[in-house]
Amino acid sequence: MNGTDGAGEAHAPFVFAHIGDLHLEEPHDPNAADLRTALNEIAGLHANGLIDFAYLPGDLAEHGRAAQYDILERALTAHPRLPVRLIAGDHDRQHGTMHDFDRFFATVAGSRRGGGHEAKHNRLPRPVNREKIAQYYYAETIAGVRCLFLDMVSAGYGQEGFGLDFRLGPDQRDWLTRKLAKAVRKGQPVAVFAHTYPDDLSDPEERAELAGLIRGSSVRLVEMGHTHYNELAHDGRTLYAAARSVGQNEDGSVGYAVAAIDGDVVSWRFKPLDRALPFVMITSPADRRLATAPLPDGKVAVRALVLSNAPQSAWRCHLRIDGGPPLPMEPDRPRTVLARIDWPAGARRLAVTVTDGTTNPRKNGAAHTDTDTIEPVGMDFVPAPVSERPGSDALRLPFWPEKGLRGDQLGPNRVGRHW
Repeated sequence: MNGTDGAGEAHAPFVFAHIGDLHLEEPHDPNAADLRTALNEIAGLHANGLIDFAYLPGDLAEHGRAAQYDILERALTAHPRLPVRLIAGDHDRQHGTMHDFDRFFATVAGSRRGGGHEAKHNRLPRPVNREKIAQYYYAETIAGVRCLFLDMVSAGYGQEGFGLDFRLGPDQRDWLTRKLAKAVRKGQPVAVFAHTYPDDLSDPEERAELAGLIRGSSVRLVEMGHTHYNELAHDGRTLYAAARSVGQNEDGSVGYAVAAIDGDVVSWRFKPLDRALPFVMITSPADRRLATAPLPDGKVAVRALVLSNAPQSAWRCHLRIDGGPPLPMEPDRPRTVLARIDWPAGARRLAVTVTDGTTNPRKNGAAHTDTDTIEPVGMDFVPAPVSERPGSDALRLPFWPEKGLRGDQLGPNRVGRHW
């Protein structure tokens, strides 16, 4: 729908907070402290009903050791009511096995707060060691969105000294095909959670199959880690989004990404920890860079997600079109504010600003405020061309500071340091 009055009318937007790759080593390291700070903030937002869960995209422990998972487990224990969904990354099998990750997965993902999920044990086509291998993929419907959490790690051979070896394995491929087909039949929006791009899979057949399944099933969002930097790549149907890491970060301020699906519209923005709440993100209409269809004629529903520790009655929100006069927005659901407007011909930029009654004592009591700005899709929308490398970063977006994108791929897997 990309912003018509009907966008997201069935339910409140699906919203999650993505805490990037942790690479935990010691409990007193800066990344461990940043993790605790992020969880404190996100747990408060969840308690206010503003997000659905926190997502951990793998590379939780730098060397996949029990003591490193204990750091994360203790941090999570401080927030027992915060739902958490997690997957494995390549560092979670750095010493060639996933025994310590397996215990952690059973404790967290197997709990009520983790969704009650269990590892699956499959016989993989390996030349040696024919024993069953534990794999950590699962599915769940959250706020009306079918969420598929993939395991790109356990089927491979990757470990320290060997290198990356991302694989799915035949059982997970069959499972994913069935789950996507069922979601398409039911008309469910789908979000896929994976450690990295499909293009990073080692097997060319798996690489092509996963990218084709995602595109053919019109998956709305693929949320990833691994890059260490914020990145958005949109192919006209699916948004591939990667969030800045918490550990081994050289991309900018540590924080977490916020992603939402509101009707047919996907939105994404990075929230740095060094910026105080409130936080606002426009969830409808779609930005032209993330759109999947043109903006129809008629009234446009401008909806924005607000994250704040203040009650909704304290929020003050307005929108501006191309820097024009402020137009008020009013709460329409517990998470969002709304205004219905006529979109002027030739208009380009839409900004939404929020204050919540909190002030900054370091700036003489100035109000805490936040603004999100997009360029709404028009009626002359043209989808992106089909990429020669589907499921890759080939269509990544350039510098987009309003969303937290530097565009320079400053991470160890591209042009950053080799940690």
